[in-house]
This record gives sequence, structure tokens and C-alpha cells, in this order.
Amino acid sequence: FSDYTSKLPYDEYLDENGNYLETTTSWTGGTEENPLYEATLKSYDRSKSWELINNTELLWNIDNYWLLKGQFSVTKSNSDSRQFLDPRSKKNSEPLNANNVISGQLDVATANSLSWDATATLSYNRNIKKNNLNFLIGINATSSTGDSFGIAYKGFPSGELSSPGYANKVPTLPVNSDSKSRLFGALGTFNYSFDNIYLADVSLRFDGNSEFGSDQRFAPFFSGGLGLNLHNYKFMKQFEWMERFKIRGTYGITGKVDFSPYEAQTIYQVITDNWFKTGLGATLMALGNSSLGWEKTHNMDLGLDVDMFKGLLQMNFSYYRKKTVDLVNSVTLPSSTGFTSYKDNIGEVMNKGVEIQLRSTILNSKDWYVAAFVNMAHNKNRIVSISNALSSYNDKADQEQANNDDYKTKPMVRYKEGRSSTAIYAMKSLGIDPATGKELFQRQDGTNTYVWDPKESVVCGDTEPKVTGAFGTNITWKQLNLNMNFSYRLGGQVYNQTLINRVENADPRDNVDRRVLEQRWQKPGDHTFYKDINDKSTTPASSRFIQDENVLQLGSLSLSYDLKKEWLKPIGFDMVRLTAMMNDVFRLSTVKRERGISYPFARSMSLGVMVQF
Repeated sequence: FSDYTSKLPYDEYLDENGNYLETTTSWTGGTEENPLYEATLKSYDRSKSWELINNTELLWNIDNYWLLKGQFSVTKSNSDSRQFLDPRSKKNSEPLNANNVISGQLDVATANSLSWDATATLSYNRNIKKNNLNFLIGINATSSTGDSFGIAYKGFPSGELSSPGYANKVPTLPVNSDSKSRLFGALGTFNYSFDNIYLADVSLRFDGNSEFGSDQRFAPFFSGGLGLNLHNYKFMKQFEWMERFKIRGTYGITGKVDFSPYEAQTIYQVITDNWFKTGLGATLMALGNSSLGWEKTHNMDLGLDVDMFKGLLQMNFSYYRKKTVDLVNSVTLPSSTGFTSYKDNIGEVMNKGVEIQLRSTILNSKDWYVAAFVNMAHNKNRIVSISNALSSYNDKADQEQANNDDYKTKPMVRYKEGRSSTAIYAMKSLGIDPATGKELFQRQDGTNTYVWDPKESVVCGDTEPKVTGAFGTNITWKQLNLNMNFSYRLGGQVYNQTLINRVENADPRDNVDRRVLEQRWQKPGDHTFYKDINDKSTTPASSRFIQDENVLQLGSLSLSYDLKKEWLKPIGFDMVRLTAMMNDVFRLSTVKRERGISYPFARSMSLGVMVQF
């Protein structure tokens, strides 16, 4: 047909999931040369998936002290998706009309995965008078494989003829991928306590992972800790209000994988656009690093745990020191090599801080229960050392900012020894010169200039807050329960990109923020925060847009009511709970910016009924 009319808007054919309803096409009149049809659609989204999980566990109590335990699990999953867009749908990039008879698309995708996990442990537990000891040795192995396939068909005669055989063409080659990863580890732990006063534990682990470079597959890890339960000393029994007073200390090394599996090995991409007499060609897709290994963190933690007045006050205090070595990051390369970067272990970062948590059961009676908590954390980090490769990154960051407007308007990350890894680098700004309407900068040597230079950037702030934490309360009165959770952060800085994008660099001829017209410099003598309104040049990153950020947020609020049990007995219910929940209730910040521009967020509300038989 060459033309059609719609009796209803397209969105009236959508179901509750946003998919088009399947209907039939019927002739409604017109002439043979120009027939009229109802706008009926056969678009659909048919997806199915399944997952099979099998767990097997073996327990063998060899005697009263020895236990052999084995566990093996297999997980297999499969998904199949078929999404069809009717050729008459207005969602097509090239809708069907008299000049275009090829429209509509069918996307077919399948994915399969198989993984298994095997663990075997031998443990020993025994009490000898006041001595309690136990140890465990074991091995663990995992494997995961997966593959996926996707293909798109384009151009269909109608919504009813949606099989691949009716397609006009396959616009792009099918996409296929597969992945494999394996891990093997051996572990051992030992725990000892005497009279429940003196505590000690040690753990060792030796892990190997196929995601690492061939030269760094295996790495050892260990941890150890000491504890002292002072409240179990005889002289402490006179302080009945002191339920627990524990001093603890731990030290250990942990590791993590901070890169994709393919970044440790060189990968080639087969070129399918042309076939040659000798076969297909291939190009390097990724430049691997056979020496790429674990990112290790040395952790030291000293702490104090106190419980007093039968739960009225509980306190946990910790001081930690974490040194991350073999830090994984991207290393820049000359473009003449065919690549701009690759992954390597290139630095060390130190983190120090304290964490404090307080919990209290303020009231606990027949009708009332009131509990509250508050916690805070302070962290300070600095870069201990960087490799030569990372130093060259700093030089490249200066070049990118100087030559590329996309990087010029925002601070670039820089890595310098002795500085924080979250520091904000920018050229120091002295504000807008009232005489000229231009921004006045200060060089590192203290002289002033109108010329912005990224090499003159200095630390002007830090995104790491001085203090961050949360607090909240749980209040119950009879069958009514109220739960509130707040979070806060104090003392950090942020670069307010919104002021640059939406105010200073906005075109006054567009529909813009009123500050673009009212708070820009317009004539000599104006004292303003924003530069000359006639200056169309790109605003560079400077300290002028770095602001202190203090935040208070009510992250979640929930209210529930349990119906009385005597009301439920006649209908045979054990519990009926009505709930109302809301997240991101409010957010107060010293920095005024559009949150959707800097990061996504969503405020949601929900009502629910929970029934228990």
C-alpha cells in the first residue's frame, strides 16, 4: 500500500510494559490507487531465559574433632530474545512511506553461560581446658565460560510477516563473543583463644587467576589478628554496667582485579570486510601486558569495641592504615604504536583514617521501642610513588587541555607524589577584572596574567570530604513503625560544571538561566562572578568554579503498620503489614547545581502489603 491513516494514536496500542499490542490489519475504504488502512501494529518483544543451578554438599565427621567438607555447584543459564519493530511504527529511524518501502527491524540475540565452583576443606576444632583452638585447610577452584550471538534483520513487508526469511537485508554482520575465566586457590586458617580473654588468628591464601598476565598468575595473601577481652578479667566483674570492652588489632594483605580479563593479553580482531586469497586479515585490537598482576593492599587496623548499660550504648572505634601497591591504571602510549594506552601496575597510594560508630537502644518498653545510630569516617589519602609512565600522563593531560576544548572546561586528573589522588587541579583564579570583564589568573610564581595555561595548574581543592557518615532512627509504637536513614558529608570540594555549561558558556540568544543576562560583566566597573557577556571563548578550568560541598540527605523513609492479630484470626492470617516507602526524600547542599547533569538520581515511592499465612 502507498498510504494509510490511523484511527488511534500509536501510543494507545501500547500495553502496560510499553510494548505494542498485536492486532490485525483491516481495509477501511479509499480507492485502489490510494487505499486506507487502520494503523494496526504487530511489534513485539519476546524474551525468554532460564537458569539451572545444582548444588552438592558432602559432610564427613571423621571423629569428634575432624570434619571434612566438600561442595560443588554448577550454574547454567540461557536467554533468547526476539524484538520486532513493525515497519509502520513511527519508532523506525526510516519510517515507511511512499519513498521508502524498506522499514521495520527484527533483533535476535542469544546468550549462554556455564560456571562451576568447587571447594574442599578439612577442619579441626577442640577445647582443652581453657584453650580453644581450630584450624582449617582447603582448596577452591572456579571456572566460568559464556558466549553470546546477535543479529539484526531489516526491511519487512508487514507486521504479520516478521520471520527472518521475509527480511530485505542484514545491514550489519552478526556479533559474536565468548569469555572464559578460571581461578584456583589454596587457603589455611588458625584460631586460638585462652579463657576467652586472649585471642589470636592467622590466615593464608594462595590464589591464581587466568585474568592476570602470564608472568603474574599467582599471588600469596595473609592476615593476622590479636584481641583482648578486658571485660572477662575478674577485676572487671565489679563494673556490671560494662558488658564488653575489647581491644583488637589486625594486619593483612588483600588483592583485587581492577581491569577487564582481556587487558592482560594481546588480542587480535579479524577483518571481515574483505576476503583475500590467503584468507582473512587481522589487526591488533588490544595491547596486553604479560606482567599485569594483582593490585595489593596492606591493611592495618586498630580498634576498640564497647557495650554498656545493657545495650543502651554500643561503640566501635577503628583506626586504619591502608597502603595499596602495584596500583592498576592506564599508561599512555605514543599514537604511532597504534594504541593510546594499556594497563600496568604503576603506583602506590596510602589511605589513613578513623571510623566511629555509635548505637543506642534509647527506650524499650511494652508499647515503645526507640533505637538510634550514628557513624562517621575520616579518610586522608596521598600518592606515595608513581612510575615514569604515570608522570608522562600528567604531561599529556596538560597537552589535551591546551589543545582540546572538550577537556579545557573541566579539571583533568593528575598524579603527583605526596598529593591526594582525589585532588582537584586547576589554575588559580583571582576573579573577573572589573575593568576588562576578563578572568585574571595567578601563576605558580605569584605573578598575574590574563592567559590561561594548564601547566600552571595547582591543587585548589579535594573531592574527598573531611567527614562522611550516616545517622538514623527506628521508632516503634504498638503496631506502627517508622524508620529514617540520613547521610552527610562535610568539608570536601566539588567543581561545579553546571555554572560553566549552563551559565558562563551559554548563548544569551537561547532560552537560558536568568544569570546569563543579569550577572554577567557588561561595562567597566561591574563587579561580577561571570565574565563579559560578549566573550564567546571557552571558559577554562580554574579555581573560580571550585566550591565547598556540605551535604545532608534523607536517603530513605519507611512507615509500616501491622494489623492486630485478633483482627486476623477470623480470616486465618498470621500477619498483615501495610508499608509505605520513599527514597531520596530530600537533599540539602551548599552547592546549587542540577543533579541530573552531574550524576543520575531517582526519587521513588512505593506502597505495599505483606501477608503471612
